Amino acid sequence: MGIFSQNGFRGHVLCSQLLITVLLTALLVACGDDSSSGPEKPGFNTELSSEEDDSSSSSAGSKKSNSSSSAKKEVSSSSSLEEIDPPEEDLNVIYVLVNGAVSGVVALDEFSKGAQVEVVQLDSADGFVKSKNSFSGDVGKGGAYEVKKVNLSSPYVLLYADGKIESVVDGKSASVSLTALGDATSSIVFNLNLLTTLETGRTLDILDGKGATSFELAKSEAAADVWNMFHLESTDFDMTETIHVSDDGESGAALLASTILLQAGADGDFAKFFKDVLADVREDGKWDDGDARLSIADWALENDIKDGYASIRKSLEKRMGKAAGFEKYLKNFYLSELNFPSCNAKSAGSIFFVINKSSKFYASKYDDVSKSKDRFVCDEEDGWTAIPDSLKDFMGNTTPAKDGEVRRGAFTGEFLTYDGTKKAWRKATAVEKDRYFVLESGVKEFVDIQDVYEGIKNDERVIFVLRHAERGDDTSKGGTLTDNGKKQSEEVGARLKKFKEDFVLGASEFLRAHQTVESMAKGRGQSYDKRDTLPQLNDDWYIKDKDIMSKVNDEAGGGWHSTSKYAYTGAYTTGANAAFYNLAERSVELIEDVLVKKYAKEKFVLLSSHDKVMVPLVAYCSNLKIALKEYDGGKWINYLAGVAIIIDKDGNRRYVAVRGLKSGFAN
Repeated sequence: MGIFSQNGFRGHVLCSQLLITVLLTALLVACGDDSSSGPEKPGFNTELSSEEDDSSSSSAGSKKSNSSSSAKKEVSSSSSLEEIDPPEEDLNVIYVLVNGAVSGVVALDEFSKGAQVEVVQLDSADGFVKSKNSFSGDVGKGGAYEVKKVNLSSPYVLLYADGKIESVVDGKSASVSLTALGDATSSIVFNLNLLTTLETGRTLDILDGKGATSFELAKSEAAADVWNMFHLESTDFDMTETIHVSDDGESGAALLASTILLQAGADGDFAKFFKDVLADVREDGKWDDGDARLSIADWALENDIKDGYASIRKSLEKRMGKAAGFEKYLKNFYLSELNFPSCNAKSAGSIFFVINKSSKFYASKYDDVSKSKDRFVCDEEDGWTAIPDSLKDFMGNTTPAKDGEVRRGAFTGEFLTYDGTKKAWRKATAVEKDRYFVLESGVKEFVDIQDVYEGIKNDERVIFVLRHAERGDDTSKGGTLTDNGKKQSEEVGARLKKFKEDFVLGASEFLRAHQTVESMAKGRGQSYDKRDTLPQLNDDWYIKDKDIMSKVNDEAGGGWHSTSKYAYTGAYTTGANAAFYNLAERSVELIEDVLVKKYAKEKFVLLSSHDKVMVPLVAYCSNLKIALKEYDGGKWINYLAGVAIIIDKDGNRRYVAVRGLKSGFAN
């Protein structure tokens, strides 16, 4: 092994470098410690102290050594040194490797099947081009190789091997060519991996473009570029050609993580992907494919959320027996690519969501779940962590809540009520949940039934509940509609023809209610022979005690007075003499437990009931905004007026007060 004048190093420095390699014995002979050695050369110190040995144990531009990886990399080799007399004007001593050996480990273990490693001498005097001086050796078990009988007249070598590598991401195999560059004066152990391959292309491009740049500086610059691809600092790790993915230390973990990240970007064709990355990085040292990096970052984040990379570790350990702590480097990559802010004591508890519009995790604001529901919180000890679904609804909403306020969680879809006393959110009751629907509906006036019907969306269904049409004087169950009432119903039905689907028909136990839906169906031209009968739509649905109700009607001056006063003031609902049920509870029971439950899939439903049901129901669904305050000299509900209950595909409800005639109020 020898050092050449092109390096500009003195012989005594170079000789001390070689004393720490496996060529120790041969070097001592060459440096003059043997009686047979030649005369001492100018500037060449043959008496080396142990301190000099330590101080010169690494070459220019080399990185720190990893003891665990060194033990794995050392492969037995033997060589002899031959001293060449330099020109008289040259003060450097030149040595060449004679009959030596170069060894190392290639990629992952799967690469070893049928592969060979070739060592090619590079001529530094001619722009580091490949010479015809090359040597080859087989790759053995575990990817280990040894190339014997290597004779070099220049210290710089290019190593390469062709074979197949199996992805740890999708298990697919791909044919790749791995390369590495080395300085045989610094080491004769060279590993080949994906990073050495990237570094090789970049180094050769730098040397080609800058001519005078030294091999060591070019290689150091290329190493920095390659590690920076993964948001890592080259100074934190060993030289790439000294690392193997199965090494226990940080360098092995970083190499393993980088390998995984590259394979994650392949989308099934790693050979093509890696070839494109090589060409991209070689040109300017930058990985300019933002789409690929973003895709990899999304993959890394997705797998971290899923199981913290447990499945990847399991796969690696099954193949390799062990795997260093690669997880933190995968996380570091997506944190950097997706612009997560720093997480420390000052930012603990802060919330983050991805704002890169191209990412699958993008959200325009905290509660925007149109693309992603994933949100993250800074934990001082664990860093950025995914917020559990059970907590997402409670975090990130900075709008102050009022006691009893109901909100729907954007993430779980659950309805939550704020307890002002405990200052905490809890799961909403059925009444509280429906209260949310009422407030969101914002009903303020009656809307023409045709407009509501024709506005039903493809993913919605509707249940119309209307007061019957004009009736005669008989208010018993057998009382009928007037001829005008039948005409009213048919005319309204004739306006409800936009959709081909028939209405499912239903009514209370009263004849006039059945006649109403029958006439409406006749008007729109559909069958009306089949109709449901729902006792819950009878005019006593809101009445809790009929005997007490009779007394209340006498005192109030009639059923319209008592019913409207009950609906808008809550009168007659408390104490032992309560005549009515609680308005909200009874309304929700009718809507949710009777109507929505019975008609869970039907697109269009048309039901007929009575004024003493419809007045409280309209009052409830409009949050008392539509005034049917007959008790206070106000108006009463008109015929064929009522409520539309509209349900979407997710079960959300919205309410609309509807009218079949010109007004929802009776004259």
